[in-house]
This record gives sequence, structure tokens and C-alpha cells, in this order.
Amino acid sequence: MSDDTPSILSHEEEAIAAALAEGTDPVTIADERDSSVAAVEASIDRIREKTERAFATLEASPFAADLARDFDPERRAALRAALDE
Repeated sequence: MSDDTPSILSHEEEAIAAALAEGTDPVTIADERDSSVAAVEASIDRIREKTERAFATLEASPFAADLARDFDPERRAALRAALDE
């Protein structure tokens, strides 16, 4: 799997996820995106749901370990760091 494999998150969800990862609160994200807080919170709920489904898929997939071994060391380290936060 390469770094250009698309995420299951939409572009909007990716932007919101990145802002959350930087510590930006939903109200500020809504203000910066000229959106409602309710819309941002709905996106956050979808991000969480997709993340839960991704973990369930990893757990059920017989290919998860093989694909993880194929990651370059930097990507593997970034994923481990994301899980450890």
C-alpha cells in the first residue's frame, strides 16, 4: 500500500480530522470553514464511525498483517504514533 492510497474519509472529513488532530475545537473549525457547529459535529461523528469500521475491518481481514509489513518504516511509525496518542 502506498502513501497515495485514498482515505475512506471525504476531503471535508480529512480537513476536519486534521484540524482536530492539531487540537482545534469544533466551534473554531466551524467558524474557519464558515459552517455550522452541527455540520462539523456530524462530520466528526462520521469520522468516528468510519474509524470504528476500519478497525473492525482490520480485525476481520486476513490481509492486515501482510499489508502492515509492506508499509515503509516512516509510515509504520506514523501509524503507531497515531495509535499511541
